[in-house]
Amino acid sequence: MPKNINNHNQMASAYTELYEAATALVAALDKSADKLLPQEIVDVVKLHAKFAVGSAWVPVPGADIAAGAANIWGMYIRINNKLEIPARENIIKTVGTGVATNLVSYIAMVGAASALKMIPGIGTMGGAIIMSASLYAVTLAGGYIYVKALTALANKGNGVIDFSQLEAAVKEILNSKEIIKNFINAAKKDYKVNKSEIDNIQSSKE
Repeated sequence: MPKNINNHNQMASAYTELYEAATALVAALDKSADKLLPQEIVDVVKLHAKFAVGSAWVPVPGADIAAGAANIWGMYIRINNKLEIPARENIIKTVGTGVATNLVSYIAMVGAASALKMIPGIGTMGGAIIMSASLYAVTLAGGYIYVKALTALANKGNGVIDFSQLEAAVKEILNSKEIIKNFINAAKKDYKVNKSEIDNIQSSKE
């Protein structure tokens, strides 16, 4: 079961919290017979979080953040496909971009790191290193928020998701600023613990 909000500060791992949220979503959609589905959703989010590290190395200031936003809405589409709940792509793009923009505001250094890339050479590398953990954490948080919003809509619609209400559901989750801040901090710690594995993913893509 998901942790109580009062216990959120005690969260040991963003991955654990994400798995609990995915399990709740699968139950709300009455898909609990598929025991592997919650982990599959978590794996989608983790994969896109690793891809986000690649976005940090886009050398053009601003384009790196845009690539990170595209990665988030791409993740949402993949989650929908896993759950077999198709939605209009334009809605997913709008929501994904909005979530990315909102979450970046939690990490002031993201904008500064992107701007740092205006300095050739060392600025590009320095900006990318700073952004890597941040974009990874933002993407994990973006997945968590989307899963929580889908769960709220599924519970409201007795297992049916009304995507016309998706933006409102996401905004309600985003209003829990302390929870999101704590999740991002936990996700940054997870990035540090799993950095070597994430670097291997990036190396395999080159």
